[in-house]
Amino acid sequence: MAETEHASNSILVATDDSLPAQRAANLAIQIAPGQGLSIRGLYVVDEGLVTDSYDNYQTELGGTEEPSSRADLVQQFRKQGDIALQRLEAHCRIGNIPVTTDLVFGGVPELVLQEAAQAKLLALGRRGQGHVTDTSHLGRIFRAVAHHAQLPILVGGDEQRSLNRLLLAYNGSEHAINALAWTKLLQHKPVSQVIALAVQENSSTSQHWLSEIEQQLNTAGLVDYRLVSREGQPAAEIIAAASEHQADLVVMGRYRHTALIEWVVGSTLDRVLRGTRLPVLAV
Repeated sequence: MAETEHASNSILVATDDSLPAQRAANLAIQIAPGQGLSIRGLYVVDEGLVTDSYDNYQTELGGTEEPSSRADLVQQFRKQGDIALQRLEAHCRIGNIPVTTDLVFGGVPELVLQEAAQAKLLALGRRGQGHVTDTSHLGRIFRAVAHHAQLPILVGGDEQRSLNRLLLAYNGSEHAINALAWTKLLQHKPVSQVIALAVQENSSTSQHWLSEIEQQLNTAGLVDYRLVSREGQPAAEIIAAASEHQADLVVMGRYRHTALIEWVVGSTLDRVLRGTRLPVLAV
């Protein structure tokens, strides 16, 4: 599994106190003990939300009363951050998981990515308070972080789940091999079943390719897994298979395209996140 040499034994949980972020935090707390990882909680008071020109801050604060000044607005965000981090600390204490937290002020993507450089895994929600009910929406900050993050990202879903069944999207590529390595780790701690999905984009793909896929899965040491082959567009088939097999987490590799390509056609990860309410681990 490709990792940076400076990766620490922690999961960075970036939270804005939204429900998607809380779901991501809860997943991180499930994963941390089995992998011997601690939790690092981070709340960033977004400098962009407290400028005089920004007029939609109420949605991110959950409809609190009008602030009397910019300083008062900053204080309201700090209060929200304290609540979010205290909630995270309380959940970690219940699970006896080491936890540290920090509340900072500045640009959210930049500060999250800076902290993530010292972590092994980044957990965050796919949308903020302002779009919490729009299941197809991916937040501006989430997209900025996910596009530049160099470590695996754990994206919260829209409901609380135990990781009993994992769907691994696998095509034998380098990115998929990294996803396979994480799947193996997660399968054993906690113990989970694995559905390995191989998607053929056209019927010309040979049976030999599927045999190679199965050999790689066996060599990796997966247990209690089933290989499923489907034909079609990868994102659509991943979404459909995750639903049909009642997966609790989708594990997939990700390709880092240019911002222009993602804006025009989207990425497979982008389409999966828009099309499923399940949590996703993108490696």
